[in-house]
Amino acid sequence: TFVSDNIRATDAILETDFGQKLKELGLCYHRDLTDRDAFAGTEEVGVYNHWQKSMLTEDPAEAEAVAQARGLETEWGPNRLFKTRYYISAYEYFPPLDRNVLYSSVADDGMWFDTWPKVQHLPYEQRPLKLTFGDLSEMTRAEKALFVDVYDRFGIPINWNVGDVAIVCNWRWAHGRPGIQLESGQRRELGVLIGEPFERVGDLDGKW
Repeated sequence: TFVSDNIRATDAILETDFGQKLKELGLCYHRDLTDRDAFAGTEEVGVYNHWQKSMLTEDPAEAEAVAQARGLETEWGPNRLFKTRYYISAYEYFPPLDRNVLYSSVADDGMWFDTWPKVQHLPYEQRPLKLTFGDLSEMTRAEKALFVDVYDRFGIPINWNVGDVAIVCNWRWAHGRPGIQLESGQRRELGVLIGEPFERVGDLDGKW
């Protein structure tokens, strides 16, 4: 596992035209959720998540209501593809330091699926996640590369030992990991605990 010094990453990206563009335009998170019934009896190729599982309902109207209550714009595509958009700042106000810090990454873009079996073959425009600027303009490949690099540049490895526990502040540190390849006979278990929803405030004027 790696953590990245998000304060240094914020300072570095704000020195670039891309960082200033993020500050000015914000971001739009696009997410396309497939319909489970559309894949009944078939191999689930191209599936990230079905809306029934994500929204915890079988009712399309209720799925829309849940998404909209979370601040998402919604529309339906072919085969009951549930398309959502979320507009927010690329930065978030961090009270302990009384400043805005970078609070976004390409983990929510189509490039995230470059190594996903059954999804990686899809053209970018058909992938389940996409990240654009808040005015819906596209990011260039160079801008996405900079977005990755700014975290890599300030990354620090956590070299795990059995029994270790790490507690990381998501404002102060970004986190990620390289790919993991299991050897023959090895087994890996991941546990996820999701707490209360985090209420975004975005960036605050005068806190740069």
